[in-house]
Amino acid sequence: MPGVRYERKSKAISPLDVQMAIKMSRTPSAKAREIEWRDTECAGLTLRITKTDAAWLIRRRDRTIKIGRCAEVPLPTARYIAHRTREAAKRGRDLKVFVETLVKLRSHGFSGHKSYDDSLEWETADEIADDNSELGRRRLRGETHSVWTWRQLTEQFLSEKLPDLKEKYRDRYARYLRLPEFALLNDRPVAEVTAADLEVVRDRMLAAYRPSTVHRAVRQGREMLTWAWSYHAAKAGLDQVQHAWWERWSVKYKWKVRHHTPKIEEIARTMVIADMFTHLSDNEHETYPGTIGALWAAGLTAQRTGSLLALRPDRLFAPEKKAKLPGWKIANWTAEEMKGGKDGGRPHALPVPPEALKVLERYYKASGGTSEWMFSGRKSNERITQSALNLLMYRLQGRVFDHRGKNKPDRPGKPGPKAAKKAKVRVDLFAYYGIRPWTLHDIRRTLGEFLDDKRLGGAASAILGHKLPRDDMPERERMAPVTEIHYNSSQRIALKAEGMALWSQALLAACEKERKALTRKPRPPALPRQSGR
Repeated sequence: MPGVRYERKSKAISPLDVQMAIKMSRTPSAKAREIEWRDTECAGLTLRITKTDAAWLIRRRDRTIKIGRCAEVPLPTARYIAHRTREAAKRGRDLKVFVETLVKLRSHGFSGHKSYDDSLEWETADEIADDNSELGRRRLRGETHSVWTWRQLTEQFLSEKLPDLKEKYRDRYARYLRLPEFALLNDRPVAEVTAADLEVVRDRMLAAYRPSTVHRAVRQGREMLTWAWSYHAAKAGLDQVQHAWWERWSVKYKWKVRHHTPKIEEIARTMVIADMFTHLSDNEHETYPGTIGALWAAGLTAQRTGSLLALRPDRLFAPEKKAKLPGWKIANWTAEEMKGGKDGGRPHALPVPPEALKVLERYYKASGGTSEWMFSGRKSNERITQSALNLLMYRLQGRVFDHRGKNKPDRPGKPGPKAAKKAKVRVDLFAYYGIRPWTLHDIRRTLGEFLDDKRLGGAASAILGHKLPRDDMPERERMAPVTEIHYNSSQRIALKAEGMALWSQALLAACEKERKALTRKPRPPALPRQSGR
């Protein structure tokens, strides 16, 4: 500050002196003058006190560089920075850039009891302040020159990872790395994140989500750190890391192997009660026709719900005349719409019998008959989601969860975690009608066993879209236009049609039988009146 005369004094600055300086700058009655204390323990380090602030400076013969406010930069950190700045000056570094970078790197998680010589942040700051280094050249070009924080690492990783994933899976993948519990790390430089930090994040997630969700988030977090270490070590501040210590970051989780194979009668009974009881609570809307139609379609086609719900009316094509399938239509999905393994998705065509088509068309008309999607919800321009279809299955079993009641992690001074709210109780129609619990994916297992008994195991694999041994699809067929998919010889239309005819006939016959039986059984108690459709 030109024209200002400071009262200067040299002394071994102590933590008590720092507290007093901060108090003097904040207390009007103290009538603080412009004072500078030069630290005799660290050459060049100066504490300046004014009427509005107390700050650390590095005084050199040619220039003065501000480190930061005393309230934000502890005394050991200020000495560390001054010490490293003297060394950087001997190497001809840009001292202003060096100090600014080192302050950012040391501002998180620094312990006042830690020796200021036992960390390596200065090496990163030194490289950034070196005009001839890669990071220095990036700084001169105006590019971001500081090392990544956890938030920046997440965004950089996702920008490279997501384009390699299927479009429908990208949002779900990104969601796990953006869970609110990662906010603890978002502003921390990656180099300062410790195993203890990762454990805290994991434990907070375990208090808020199911183990399967935490397992996915932790696995993707490890993948992200390994990517940074392998390809962007300097940018992430991991260039001095000798081993992937984060691989120890894990969560106890055991995959649940499902062995449910519902009987055809149980699948049919579920489809019928979903159609009969659309109003399950006075406080909830009726189940949309598109959702009921999607449930019936899942039963009749045994397709994965992710692909099934992407079906559109204009993707139902008439088969070739030589196929001799009058009244049938062939549903088509592209490779992108199908589930892919290591080899990616494969286009899929499924012949649908006339009796099954009538069911699909009935529900399509009930939901408005104008949507571009075969299964639409309240808004005709939006298709039913997988979660909506799963929720229907839960509601039929009397399980309706309030997602606002999830466990919350501890808060300072508020021990916990808090107990989750219990699920709302509804009439369990599965139990009332003698249906064992099952999931929509289990239909695929039932169809496979049904056709195996008919000696049509090959048809089952083709219908389900399984890749068979030596079943490598040529790139030409994989990339064929959707209107041509059902003409490809690899689609085995005739074989699929044989299996689909048997399956749909058996299931629809079971539905008729179950409907007659259910109408004779007393109505479940505590259910609201049905408006009927």
